[in-house]
Amino acid sequence: MALTSPGVEVSVIDESFYTPAEPGTTPMIFVASAENKSNSSGTGIARGTLKQNAGVPFLLTSQRDLADTFGDPLFYTDNNNNPIHGGELNEYGLQTAYSYLGVSNRAWVVRADIDLGALEPSADAPAATPANGTYWLDTQISNFGIFEWNGNAITTTGGQTFTNKTPIVIYSSSQMTSGTLNVNGTDGMVPRSTVGAIGDYAVVFGSTVVRMFYRSAGNTDAGVQPGTWVLVGSDKWIASHPVVTGSGTIPSGGFTQVSATFTINSTSVTVADSDTYADVATSISTLVSGVTAAVIDGRLAIYSDGTAGTSGEVAIAGDATLLGELNLTAGTYNEPALQISRHTQVPEFKTNDTTSRPTGSVWIKTTEPGNGARWRMKVWNDATQLWDNVDAPIYASNEEALFWLDRTGGGANLAAGDLYIQSNVAGDTDPLATFKVYKRDGVAPTQVTGTAIDSSGVAAGDYEIFVSSTDAAVEAFSQEYSVQFTTTGNASDADVIASAITGAGIPNVSAEVTSTNRIVIKHALGGEIRLKDSVADAETDGPVLNAMGFTPFVSVNSGIPDLYYAPGTGPSTTPMVMQASLWKATTNSAGTEVSFYTASDDEVTSLTTDGALWYNSIVDEVDLMIHNGTTWVGYHNFSAAYADCDPNGPIVSATRPEEQSDGTALVTGDIWIDTSDIENYPMIYRFNADLLNTPIANRWELLDKSDQTSENGVLFADARYNTAGSNSGTAGDIVELLTSDFLDPDAPDPALYPKGMILWNLRRSGFNVKRFVRNYIDVNGDNDRLGGVAMDTYYPHRWVTESANQEDGSGSFGRKAQRKVIVQAMQAMLNSNEEIRDDESRIFNLMATPGYPELIGEMISLNYDRGLTAFVIGDSPARLEPNATSLNNWATNQALAVEDNDDGLVSRDEYFGIFYPWGFTSDNFGNNVVVPPSHMMLRTIALSDQVSFPWFAPAGTRRGGITNATSVGYIDAEGEFVSIALNEGQRDTLYAQNVNPITFITGAGLVNFGQKTRARGASALDRINVARLVIYLRSQLNQLAKPYIFEPNDKITRDEIKQAAESLMLELVGQRALYDFLVVCDESNNTPSRIDRNELYLDIAIEPVKAVEFIYIPLRLKNTGEIAGL
Repeated sequence: MALTSPGVEVSVIDESFYTPAEPGTTPMIFVASAENKSNSSGTGIARGTLKQNAGVPFLLTSQRDLADTFGDPLFYTDNNNNPIHGGELNEYGLQTAYSYLGVSNRAWVVRADIDLGALEPSADAPAATPANGTYWLDTQISNFGIFEWNGNAITTTGGQTFTNKTPIVIYSSSQMTSGTLNVNGTDGMVPRSTVGAIGDYAVVFGSTVVRMFYRSAGNTDAGVQPGTWVLVGSDKWIASHPVVTGSGTIPSGGFTQVSATFTINSTSVTVADSDTYADVATSISTLVSGVTAAVIDGRLAIYSDGTAGTSGEVAIAGDATLLGELNLTAGTYNEPALQISRHTQVPEFKTNDTTSRPTGSVWIKTTEPGNGARWRMKVWNDATQLWDNVDAPIYASNEEALFWLDRTGGGANLAAGDLYIQSNVAGDTDPLATFKVYKRDGVAPTQVTGTAIDSSGVAAGDYEIFVSSTDAAVEAFSQEYSVQFTTTGNASDADVIASAITGAGIPNVSAEVTSTNRIVIKHALGGEIRLKDSVADAETDGPVLNAMGFTPFVSVNSGIPDLYYAPGTGPSTTPMVMQASLWKATTNSAGTEVSFYTASDDEVTSLTTDGALWYNSIVDEVDLMIHNGTTWVGYHNFSAAYADCDPNGPIVSATRPEEQSDGTALVTGDIWIDTSDIENYPMIYRFNADLLNTPIANRWELLDKSDQTSENGVLFADARYNTAGSNSGTAGDIVELLTSDFLDPDAPDPALYPKGMILWNLRRSGFNVKRFVRNYIDVNGDNDRLGGVAMDTYYPHRWVTESANQEDGSGSFGRKAQRKVIVQAMQAMLNSNEEIRDDESRIFNLMATPGYPELIGEMISLNYDRGLTAFVIGDSPARLEPNATSLNNWATNQALAVEDNDDGLVSRDEYFGIFYPWGFTSDNFGNNVVVPPSHMMLRTIALSDQVSFPWFAPAGTRRGGITNATSVGYIDAEGEFVSIALNEGQRDTLYAQNVNPITFITGAGLVNFGQKTRARGASALDRINVARLVIYLRSQLNQLAKPYIFEPNDKITRDEIKQAAESLMLELVGQRALYDFLVVCDESNNTPSRIDRNELYLDIAIEPVKAVEFIYIPLRLKNTGEIAGL
């Protein structure tokens, strides 16, 4: 400001411009890892592994920071805990970053959008985790507490004891069918006749009611055919077990009396001396009501069908001699019984008990001790991603469940989601082996709200209903309380009724009226309320409860929630009885009860997530089709001769087959998939039986898997998953596919391929990586591959091969399939990620993708996008053998590879260096692991820069020492690490091709012994120290010049920028980076035309210091005295 009165004004002009220092050695490390890993402390998910953070660069400052952000690096082992060296799921990048951060405090790490955990080998297709709160009854570990009684004498082995029976558990529709239960006139799901043997038990989860069945030996006179599945406890089950069986067979001389009589239930049965046991049995079945008889193993067996006598008993009396010859003892024999009770309530079935029971009677022990029932219910917890166990005890009724589960609270302490299993669901006096799982629908209070009572109210009159309820510490309902009220036919009737209910003194029960004139009946403890019309009101005026606004729940569109017909009653019951309860089984919108849980041996899952990956590890499942001149057909359908090919499909074996898998002779067309060289899987051979005079071994002809044009070629593509569109939700059987011509609509167009070509169906075959695509099939369209048939019945989702074919057209299998998917994801990240291209806020000067030579080209491209501000460190293949031929062929790309990979080295660039071989070290868990060269070199460069400068070669015994590996080598064909020390010839071969060797030097240990770049031509930039110097200068000069932007383009500015540049160069001369330099910034290179274009040129010439790589020491021998004269 200008002064207007005497004073002092001080202003400061900052002309202290300088070039800021570089941030130091900072790499950008591109990695692949599993998703949703735990952080190192185990307190949560490592945020860097969340899917939404894929592609986000993280700046890490310590090993702990890395472990918290990305979890501990994982290296996989086999089933015997042996490390999988070179495995495609190993997290090489994270281990490299972890090692680097041990000697430095700054590194960028960015993870590709690929979940290595999803690529773990699996024989079964993966599915999605269930929704939170999903219930699963794990039938594989559940006990059902079925004990069968042996009523034989105690002197008989096993007599007078129970035997625990393990039932067949049926939850698949393929094992059950609809059948007559012969109980209460109802039908239900029963086991199929193909399931089980006579004497077996089965538990059927066919509806909300779970039923237990017994496979009967039969009783044809009682209408039970042998092998029939009968419901335990039913009349047919009772008729399946004799109440008494004779102790012996008929006397050899027959009966001694011409005619004798005995009685059953006071009905006489006459036996002639000429009768057989079969005659006696027929007479019993014909004459005695409710009783049948049969001859079993030569003995007379007598049955009750449950209606005999007064309660199913069979009373035998009469001629003692005759009974002796029938091997029967006079007495009363009770029918078989079912008892469902706790382990403390043992049935009194013994002979000396008041009501003894015959063999075949059953005790279902409802509590766990002594192999009693325990239904293993579980619920999915999304937070922990685990199944939580849920108790599901067995009780006879809701009120019994309340008593045992919450004796003190009467329901008040129960939580929503609590379970119990009700036995004898219909409440029959003679119990049935039926069960239903109930879930607590809410928490106390229990309340039901009727529909609104309108202005006309309830028809005027005097009414009475009866209400009972449960209470704490009481197992049964209370007495019925009479609730009487008089209505006047207007809206105030609602208050009258509610007051009457509240005032009746019913335990825990009250009523109130809402603002919309609805009556609400509550149980304060969350217990049960039973409501019953009076007989008189129901018969004269119709159901009072209905008039009050209460109708039992039928579906979401009908009835009052939490109000049901009381057990044992229904719509036709008079008077109507309803029960309010928080226990419920799920009901769908159609009013049909459906189970809220799934019963299964296997974990409950949801439909596979869209985009989920699956590495199918099965090697020996191969679906081949063949071109018949018109279309693709099942391999056996190609011709009559091919129908005789191996009945099990392609022979997958490591040894050459001498015969078909069923022992028959090989025929022309048989296929052998050789698995002896898994790295080059598949080697496909076809048998030619026409070579008659040739040994069998020489009749196998190798097919060219890279041929996709001739009749002897092999096409690798998706074609189908099963034998039809409708069943394509599951994998088809390989044998059935041999004779199936079904094709999915995306199968290769047969018009493009010749007759005889083989189609390797990748979709169904194993050993590759697939991706799940929901709604892949347009079910509204037509299948052109099958002549335009409609696809409306097709399963819409498909597994689509994700591991692309090799460049020669052959398929990608095994680890190569895994690698294809990983590399594709990483290449996508490097090619499209904009955040890593931000060269102002994300500054780094090294780049690496540890373990992935395929990414070298993408890193070089990224470096150019960023203005060549980083040096790229590349890896050689893990399986590259150290012989000179292999090294030279790979480095010179003799295989003509199209990208850097195991086959060849393609890329060249002045700012890229590559190293060989791999190293041997240990991971964070102490396991021995094999790591790529970049793992060693990033740390070596960091240590070199700490004791010198970037323009010093990070090589040799002074600065090239390897500190994070103990040896170097390669992985052989058997997956084992072979340690090597490169000799001079091997090092020469590598160095001649600009590949830097890491080797063991005696007295120095492991050392990087090279510093060449992959420069396109001979120049100063063919050395790493010079390339890194240029990178350093590029960054420093960029920062140096920025303050001069928008300054006047005159001599003063030019002199200032020149002086700044010269200061930088002089400093570099002192730091042994440059021999000499020249800086020009004057009128000679800033011409008027350049100035008019607002341009300023600062020309700099440098002579970079070269590193000593070749030391020559000529040693001359002189005669005595000559040296002194020189």
